[in-house]
Parts: sequence; C-alpha cells; structure tokens
Amino acid sequence: MLPVRLTMTAFGPYKDKEVIDFAELSGNRLFLVSGNTGAGKTSIFDAICFALYGEASGEDRSDVRMLRSQFASDELYTSVEFEFELKRRTYRILRQLPHVKTGNKSATGEKYEFVETTGGEETMMVDRHAVRQINERMQTLLGLTKEQFSQIVMLPQGEFRKLLTSDTENKEEILRRIFRTHLFKFVAEYLNEKRKAFQSEWELAKRDLDMQAANLKLSLAQREGSALVRVLGQEHFNVHQVLEALDEEMAYYEGEKTVRQARLEEESRLHKTLVERYHAAARVNELYGELDRKTAERQRLEARIPEVEGKKRRLALAEKTLPLEVRERLRESAQAQAKAAEGLRQSAVEASERATRELAAAGERHAQEERRGERREALVRELERLSRDLPAVRELEERRASLGRLEREAAAALGEQQAAEAAASARQEARKALAERARQAEAAVRGLPELAERFERMLQEATLLREYVLLGRAAVTQAEEEAGLRLAHEEAAKRYLAMEAGWLEGQAGQLAAHLHEGKPCPVCGSEAHPRPAEPPADMPTREALDRQRGDKAERETQYLAAKAKREHTDAQLRDKAGEIERGGRDPAQAETAYAELVENGKRMRVQVDGLKAEQAALDELRRKLAEAETALEAAVADKERRTAVAQERRTAHAAEQAVYERTLAGLPEGHRTLEALQRLLREAEQEKERLDAAWRLAQEQLRQAGERQAAAAAHLEGAERQLTEANARQAEAQGDFGAELVRAGFASEADYRAAKLPERDMADMKADIERFLAGLAAVARQIEELGVQLQGKERADLAALAEEAERMEMQAEATRSSLREAQTHLDKGAEGRAKLLEAEDKWRKSEREFQLVKDLYDVVRGDNRHKISFERYLLVEFLDRILSAANLRLRTISGGQFYLVRSDRREKHGKQSGLGLDVFDNYTGQLRDVKTLSGGEKFNASLCLALGMADVIQAYEGGVSLETMFIDEGFGSLDEESLSKAVDTLVQLQQTGRMIGIISHVQELKQAIPAVLEVKKSADGCSYTKFRIS
Repeated sequence: MLPVRLTMTAFGPYKDKEVIDFAELSGNRLFLVSGNTGAGKTSIFDAICFALYGEASGEDRSDVRMLRSQFASDELYTSVEFEFELKRRTYRILRQLPHVKTGNKSATGEKYEFVETTGGEETMMVDRHAVRQINERMQTLLGLTKEQFSQIVMLPQGEFRKLLTSDTENKEEILRRIFRTHLFKFVAEYLNEKRKAFQSEWELAKRDLDMQAANLKLSLAQREGSALVRVLGQEHFNVHQVLEALDEEMAYYEGEKTVRQARLEEESRLHKTLVERYHAAARVNELYGELDRKTAERQRLEARIPEVEGKKRRLALAEKTLPLEVRERLRESAQAQAKAAEGLRQSAVEASERATRELAAAGERHAQEERRGERREALVRELERLSRDLPAVRELEERRASLGRLEREAAAALGEQQAAEAAASARQEARKALAERARQAEAAVRGLPELAERFERMLQEATLLREYVLLGRAAVTQAEEEAGLRLAHEEAAKRYLAMEAGWLEGQAGQLAAHLHEGKPCPVCGSEAHPRPAEPPADMPTREALDRQRGDKAERETQYLAAKAKREHTDAQLRDKAGEIERGGRDPAQAETAYAELVENGKRMRVQVDGLKAEQAALDELRRKLAEAETALEAAVADKERRTAVAQERRTAHAAEQAVYERTLAGLPEGHRTLEALQRLLREAEQEKERLDAAWRLAQEQLRQAGERQAAAAAHLEGAERQLTEANARQAEAQGDFGAELVRAGFASEADYRAAKLPERDMADMKADIERFLAGLAAVARQIEELGVQLQGKERADLAALAEEAERMEMQAEATRSSLREAQTHLDKGAEGRAKLLEAEDKWRKSEREFQLVKDLYDVVRGDNRHKISFERYLLVEFLDRILSAANLRLRTISGGQFYLVRSDRREKHGKQSGLGLDVFDNYTGQLRDVKTLSGGEKFNASLCLALGMADVIQAYEGGVSLETMFIDEGFGSLDEESLSKAVDTLVQLQQTGRMIGIISHVQELKQAIPAVLEVKKSADGCSYTKFRIS
C-alpha cells in the first residue's frame, strides 16, 4: 500500500481542509514528519489509520469522537479522504463522522465511500457504503487486521516497544491478535470438559467392576472348599484370579449336572412304563363300557321292527302309482292343447272379417285421389313460371341490399370523419396540459437525490443501532439462559452424585444381607459384623442411575452450547459497539439514539416517499406526453384518411342507385320482392307435394289391405285344421289313462289318488327304512367285534395304577429340580463371568479414553515442565521466525554486539513461560533481559522486531503487499552512531521499494533525510502542513 493523497477536514488540530499530496515527494521514499509538540504530527498517522480501519493508530485514541477538531466550525463535518495505490491499482476511501449541529437534536452528516479509481471513473468496492461492509472489504484487500497493521506498518507512540519488553502473557495476547490463534483457547476449554466427563465415566466403571466381582459371591452358593469363595474372601484379588476360580466352580457344577441328568433319565423311563400300563388298563375298561352301551342299543332297535314293516307296505303301494302319473300328465296336456286351438280359431275368424272391411275402405280412397290428377298437372305449370322470374328478383334483392349497405357506409364514414376531427383537436389540448404538468413536477423533485442519500445514511446508522440494541437484549437473555442451564447442570450433577451414593449404599446393603456371624465378610474379611449395612427402602436401580448420568451429560452439553452462544453474542456486541463509537456515538445511549433516528427517519421517509411519488408521477407524465404527441400525429393522419373515405362512399352509393332502378322496372308488380316470389313458390310446392303424397298413400293402402285380407283367410283355414287335430289327441289320451288304471289294479281313479304320495315323502320313507336296517346290522357287528377284543381280559383297578405312576413322577421331579439348581448355578456363573468381563473391558476402555484426553488436555493447556501451552507453542514458532528476521538487521545496527534470543527461563509465581526475550551481548558473552537495554538500544531492537514481524506476516498471510511503514517513536534516544545505523537500515528498506515516514524532533534526521513534511501551528492554534524537499 502506497499513499497518494490524504485529505483531512476538521480533524484533530486541522481546522479546515488539509490536503497532503504524497506526489510532492518526487520519488523520495523516505521522509520525515517534523514539527513542534502538539502541532499534529501523530494526527496524520491517526488520519491514515482511521481512513483504513475506522480507528486511530494508538490505543489511547480509540474513541473516534475525540478526533474532531475543536477549532472547526459547526457547519463543517469531520472527515478523512485517503487515496492509495495497492498492486498497481488506485483506491479512494472516505469516512465522514456525524455530529450534532447547533439547534438539532440528533447527529447528521455521516458518510462513507470506498471506490476503485480507473481512468477517472470510480467503481464501488462494496454493495452499499455501510461501515461493516467497508471494514470487511478493506481488511480483505490489505490482508491485515488493525492489530497487524499497528505492529508492522504504522508503529504508534507508546506501543512500539510492547513486543520487546512485555512479559509472556502480554506478548501472547499481542501475537494472538496478530496471528489469530485465539481458537486454541476454546479447544483447551472443550478438552477440559471432556476430561471431566471421561474421568467420571472411568471412576464409575471402576466401581462397577468391583461391584460385579462382589456380586459373584452373592449369586453362587457358598460351597465348602470352593476356590471362588477362597479368592473372593481375600482382601485383594484381580480379575484373572476370579475368572480361574469361577471356571473351577463351573466345572464342579458341570459334573453334578451330568450325574443328575442320568438319574433323571432312568426315573423318567420308569414313569413312562407305569403311565403306559395305566392307559392300557383304562382302554380295557372303556371297551367293557362300550359293549354295555351297544347291547342296550340293539334291544331298542329290535322293538321298532313292526313299525318298519308297515312303512314297507305303504311304500310298495305308492310305487304302483308312478306309471299312472305319466299317463295323467299326457291327458292334461292334450286337454290344454285342444282349448288353445279353439281360441286360435276364434281369433282367426275375427281377423278375417276385419281385413274384408279395411279392403273396401282403401278402394274408396284410391278412387277419390285418382280424380284429382288435373289439379296436380296445373300446379307443375305454375311452378315452372314462377321459377323463371326467380334469378331477376334475386339480383334485385342484392342491388337493394348493396344500396342500403353503401348508404350506411357513407353515413358512417361521415361520422368517423367528424369524430377524427374532434379527436385531433382534443389530442392537441391534452398535449398542452401534460407539458405544463411535467414542467411543474420537474421543479418539485430537484432535491430528491440529496434527501435520499441523507435518508440512506440515517437508515444504515439506525440499522447498526438496532442490531446493537437487539444484541444487547439477546446477550442479557442468553446470560440468564446460561445461568439457568449452569444451575440446572449443577443440580443434575448433584442429583447424580446423590443417586450414585445411594446406589453404592444399596449395594453395600445387599452384600450385608448375606453376612452371617462367624463367616468372613467378602469385602473386608472380618468375621464379626456389629453394624451391617441395611439396604435403603428407596435404593435407585442401575437403569435409573444410567438415566441420571445421561441427564447430567445432556444438561452439561446444553450449558456449554449456551455459554458458547453467549460468548459469540458478546463478541458481536463488542464489534457493534466499536462501529458505533467510530461513528461518533456513545453505545450506552444506543437505544435513545435509535429511537431519535426512527422518529427522524419516519419524517424523512415521508418526505422521500413524497418526492419519490412525485418523481414517479413525473416519469409517468413524460411517458404520457410522448404518447400524447404520437397520438396527436396519428389523429391528424386519421382525420385526413377518413375524409377521403367518406367521399369515396358517397360516389359508390350514387352509382348503385341508378342500376337498382333499371332492374326494378323490368319485373311484374307482385314479383318485385324475393320474399313474395318465394312465398308463391313455397305455397305451390307444398300443395303439389300434399296431392302427390295423398295419391301415393291411397295406392299403398289399397295394396296392403288386399294382402292383409288374403293372409287372414289363410290363417283361419290353418286354425280350423289345428282344432280338429287337438280334439283327436285329447280323446286318445283319455283312453290310454283308463287302460293303465285297470292294469295297475286300482278299482277307480279315487283309489289311485288315495295311494299317491309326494316324491319327497317316498324318498324320506325309503331312507328311513334303509337307515334302520343298516343301524341294526351295525350294532350286531360291533357287539361281535367287542366280544372278540375282550376275550380273556378282565376289568382293572385304575386308582392303584395311577397312585404308583404319580409316586414315580414326584421322584423324577425332585431329581429334575436338583438338575435345574445345578444349571442355575452354571447360568449365574456364566452371566457373572460375562458381566465381569464386560465391566473389565468397559473399565479399561474408559481408562484409555480418560488418559488419552487427559494427556491431550495437559499438552494443550501447558501443564508440562516448560509451562508451554499448545497455542503458545505455535506462537513460539512465529516468535522464533520474527527473531530470526529481526537479528539480521539488529546485528548490523548494533555493530554485531547484540542479537535477540527467546528466553528459556521460567516466569515467577508459576506463570506461563516461553515467550520472554533475552539479548545476547557479544561483548560480555552473556545473556541478559531485554529490559536491561538502554533507551536507544531498546529502540533499535524494537525497530528490528517490527521489521522482522513485517517479513513474517508477509510470508504468513501470502499476497500481502507491505510497501509502506510509518514510525512514530523516539529516535531522540539514539546516540549519533546508532542513529546513523538506524537511518542506514531505513534507507536500505526504502531502496527495496518501501515508503517510510518518520515522526521525530531530532535535528540530525532533518539534515540526513532530504524530504520533510513540516507541521506548523498558526497563531490561532490551528495546524497546517507543507513538504520541503532539499
């Protein structure tokens, strides 16, 4: 970055506008800023830093409201405009502070601009000229923060030697801001929280492991000579010993299980044999019972034999009627057919008579229509005559229609001509009115751009204040939320510790429940138990303890998240406060200032909206004026066109009138309209069609009546023939039925009807007889089979057999119970082994995790022999690089006497170490603290440190262009030789392309440096500047 022009207005001691044009240096890249104390030398550096970052160069001038000149008039705003070059591109930035003018309630005049200048044209570097966007864009462009800029580009008074002489903690803070390593502090805090959590998990896992080992003794029987009882009775034991003893105990129970299993199988076999013998005896007893039931069933069936014989005789008589039913149905069918044939013959007689009457009527109508033939021929001749006049009448109609159309078109054209003339006149008047309104509107909106710019600046400031107020409220809310979550976390931790203590106490009570006098305690080994622990009534479960641990961890996470959120909001709040202070306001009054800005903004918005509405109306008026002029030209052209059309329509109408009158004279009086002629034609055609249709209908009706009369006579003949045949079939069917009745043995038709049964009743009676005979045969067969099965067998005593089987079952159940007991011991042993291994694995895993996090936390926080944290380790690397670059110059300036080294000494009172500095004196061959250097030696060392830091930051940031350095520090502390070497160093730097500005009162510097920017005070206390080039 190379300065081009600096313009200060009402800034510090500069009352009005002061312009410093660095082009006047004429190629001199090393210049001196000289002047009396208080003249305003440092204010020049403050102005450059304020233009770039919105802050002055020194910490004691951090309040931007202090930058306003006390000599400036009330109408003049405090501003700095700075033009500079960076990587062969030119930029301009303007920062203008607001202030409250006399008579006003709120500050006005705030303004910011940041542009790139190319060929006389300016391009905005941000979307809108807001402070935050400008600051972020400037830092991105320069590649340096304000802290980095103050350490390597602009070295202000009072801060030049801080990096050299401060202790480790102060150096750490300086380097942390420059190299932005503050995130590692948060990493250490996070690791500490994780360490506490893992330590708690590890301690709980250890207690769980001890508890699982103690539970083994409770879950297994205290067997005499058991290795497990012996191991667990020891004061100290390890998991390996317990597992070996447990395996031996389980092997014992495996042997017991095998013996008891064999005994159970033998007893089960005997029980099964007894049960089979019982079931066989029970089956014999059931067969004797079945034989008794079947014998009684046979006696009941034999008693029904007379009844069944009667049913057989009734069924045989009913079966004789079956052939007669067929003859009966045939006789009934023949009677129905004879009756139907008689009905058909009667219908045929009536149809024949009706057809004869219709034929006579049709003959009369045919003769009547035949007599109208002459009238039909006359109508044909009349139609031919009327059709000949039809073309001429149609032409006449077309002429008449054309004449009417032309008359209407002529009248319409005349009306359109008159309307076009009126429209053209109206367009002319409207254009004049719009032109006058546009002129008035242009005068009303001339002040809109300036007012809109002032409103935008007010809006930006109000937005900043509103964001600050909201962040302040959010910070209070978040602090309360953090406090609540911290309290909830502490309460959850207390509840967990209390529950854990209760759980441990409960475990002790459970162990104590198995203590017996004279038997050693599995925990302490004592055989006396004067006050055994009692399990509390409300002992928590392991699941409840796990849930409480999860709740504690969840609340801890919530608390840490709220804490991080609150710290982030606090950082945002500090940034906003800095922006507000740089804007000339007190953050403490932000809410009041915001309310004032909102009130003023509302009034100004009304003004802006009103002017914008006027501007929109003006734009609309201009558009309408252009449209009106175009419409006027179109209206004039339309008027001329419509006048010509009206004349053409009048000429065409006159010509058509003459042709029409000639055509009308050539037609008869009654045929001169198409409607009259078409009516005569229609009437003649309708009459002719009516007569023709009647003639055709009479002919067709006569033909159809003749055909119907012939068909009726034929139908009557067929009906009489069918009646004769049906009567013959009826007599034959009656004779067949009588003959069959005699053959069946029935004396009369009445006997036949009495013997008939419905087919369903006959089927049911037959099935009933068959079921009876089958049932009787089946019972006899079953009795015979049961006799064969029970031959040689007697009834048994089932109660005695059941008692013997039950006794053997109880004996087997006792053996089974002992087997289950052995299996239970095996299962509990396996379960205890698995839980013990799981607890050991969990304990070892938690121990590894806890140790890993603890070691990592110790490394990061600096709990080591050198007292160096991980962040400071990184900063040490940066400091070593700075020292390496600084010593290259310090060796030359000090004539090889000094070079700086990082100190290995420990700070007092256990403070963090690692960033202290010593100086090695080649004259004495000893190391000593840099604070022992003289004032001039400290200046040289500080200058070299600053230059070394510039080299390191330029390499660290990448792409950072460091072409300028400003030094506001005491060259007066140097002797003549040191001053000469310091100047030589600066000359070497400016020969590499850097521009270097120095503030100093030293006369030798004025003589050594040809370019001097003189700062002088006038009689009224104000300052002005002037370049003097030797």
